[in-house]
Amino acid sequence: MSAGGSHRTRLYREASRRGMPIEVMIELTQRCNLRCRHCYIDDFGTANLLTTGRVRELLAELAGLGTLVLGLSGGEALLRPDLLEIAGAARGHGFELHLLTNATLVDERIAAGLAPLHPRVHVSFYSHEETTFDAIAGTPGTFRRVVRGVRLLIRHGVDVVLKMPLLTLNLGHVAGVRAWAAAAGAECRTAPSIFAKRDGDPAPLALRTAPSAFLPAVGGPETGCDGEDPDGDRDDRPLCAAGTRYAVIRASGDVLPCSVLPLVAGNVLARPFAEVWREAPLFARLRALRRPDLPVCGTCPGFAGCGRCHAEALLEGGDLLGPSPPACARAEALGLRSGS
Repeated sequence: MSAGGSHRTRLYREASRRGMPIEVMIELTQRCNLRCRHCYIDDFGTANLLTTGRVRELLAELAGLGTLVLGLSGGEALLRPDLLEIAGAARGHGFELHLLTNATLVDERIAAGLAPLHPRVHVSFYSHEETTFDAIAGTPGTFRRVVRGVRLLIRHGVDVVLKMPLLTLNLGHVAGVRAWAAAAGAECRTAPSIFAKRDGDPAPLALRTAPSAFLPAVGGPETGCDGEDPDGDRDDRPLCAAGTRYAVIRASGDVLPCSVLPLVAGNVLARPFAEVWREAPLFARLRALRRPDLPVCGTCPGFAGCGRCHAEALLEGGDLLGPSPPACARAEALGLRSGS
């Protein structure tokens, strides 16, 4: 890990201990122009209740709470006609700005408008081959539109990160995507975690790859949201970023601990975000959890390298405090624990 990465890891971990919302994601809309087969969003028709004015208020609230990293996402965030206005307001507060998009709607106006704001634009990128890409995105012609959008962003000097979910349909394309990204001038990251939909529908899990298949592509153990612990495996810190240093504000105003953990802490249309963050019983519970509170995982020898996830434990195992089935599979593949 680089010195900069190590410093950020320590900063994030300290924010978790102090219950400081150092990272917040605002889902500006649930609408999307694609229907990607692995997507965890369960309802693309949810109304966009966060007005431009309320989003601006939220940005000021978050700045006051010490938030440093702000994400804007959807659905597809570029379906919001006020996206550039909101992004500009976010940069005005000094946030490190991240935009999550499929890039199909990027045009000259969008690329030129984003450039002076210096965001990191994270683009879902499924394959270097058009047929596979379009099959995963569920919409013909998606690959060409994404490639055009990515190239426009890079041409305007925007920092682009291609995020490749590792699926049964594209696992053999990792080297090709990395080469494509390098030639285009973008960073490439692979993501092996595939989640059930927020309503519990397991359909996306049919595309999940086995750890024995994806581990050669991603390297060693999974370390979870906070990365490796330079102080060793300790039991005195929160188990997850969700609700401890990170939160998601949905287009409905609902506040979630994270994008894939569908538990509602409150709603920012009824209360200030600060009240939800500080007073919600759900967040208090998540911040109090420590490894010894996990009846099964707490004593598992594979815990330090399995990448256990609250959302996976709840949606797939039925218990927030229980084992995370895909994490157990990773630990077994890595030889960190034996199968049951």
